[in-house]
Amino acid sequence: MALRSRTKDKAERPAAGEADSRTPLPRPGEYLTDPLLWASWLYHHDELTQSQIADLMGVSRATVVNYLQQARDLHYVKVVVRPELLNSIDLAQQLKQAFGLAECMVIPFDGGMRPPGERIGKAGAQYLDQILTNGDVLGVAWGRTVLTLAENLPEKAMPDACVVQVIGSQRSAYDGFTAEECVAFIARRLHARSISLHAPAALSNATLRDALMREPTIQEQFARIRSCNKLLFGICTVKANSLVFASGLISVDESKYYITKGAVGVIAGRFYDIEGNWLRGSMDERMIGITLDDVRAVPTRIAVAGGPDKTDAILGALRGGYITALITDEPTARNILGRL
Repeated sequence: MALRSRTKDKAERPAAGEADSRTPLPRPGEYLTDPLLWASWLYHHDELTQSQIADLMGVSRATVVNYLQQARDLHYVKVVVRPELLNSIDLAQQLKQAFGLAECMVIPFDGGMRPPGERIGKAGAQYLDQILTNGDVLGVAWGRTVLTLAENLPEKAMPDACVVQVIGSQRSAYDGFTAEECVAFIARRLHARSISLHAPAALSNATLRDALMREPTIQEQFARIRSCNKLLFGICTVKANSLVFASGLISVDESKYYITKGAVGVIAGRFYDIEGNWLRGSMDERMIGITLDDVRAVPTRIAVAGGPDKTDAILGALRGGYITALITDEPTARNILGRL
């Protein structure tokens, strides 16, 4: 149920007692079957104040505030700022024109109160909810921001859609950010089919990788990957604290080859430089997953990324043509535009 959010209580609404003369009020106990839903409806649809709802429900105003917050947390209420409006602000328009983007959402700076990835993931969830259609084949990579997006994606029924893992599995040395977990989470939200890539992301040597890629099952899964009409991914930096290293996909020592070649960012395990050129190395020879050429072949390519440390990584991805829709934050957008 999508409910309209209000920024303040409306004191001008009739007092709860005035409603008694028009319609009989239900007994307080009648609200207890689902007080979160009742409180949400009265507040967002009927536009009663929190005090009026407290009188109606026979509880304290503080309890009503708690009901409304729980309703938000449990997705009873979906607060939506129309994505097309964020797409229309000046910073977004400048990025669209500079890089030929189809879509761009720039969320305002919050003063650093929350991590950029958390806020961008929530914005990305609204965007994805707007553009997905039943029958889509959505490829999904991995990352913290992608997982935040998945957690905030509204639940809907899309039984003819597929959510496809586009990079192999990483070791479970960290929680929640693996490709298969991100794919499964999004598929559950959409009630869609989940298709896993049954192989490690990185094998010990190129010979083993080549042998596995010849297996019919893996070839079928890559055929599905290449059928994606939409792709969702995060962007990693090449700094020591990057998720690409925390995941165990590649060691910091092995990454030195790419960094000396000018690597600034990583998409689905593939390194590229500030101009967006794919930097091939030993990692690519033993990796199972979508390539940057494959990325560019997908019609709609959605990147959810931001934060000042990702300026170069996002700029390189934009220059390389890996992104058609960018969801980012205001400081990052300004930093990118300042580099032009």
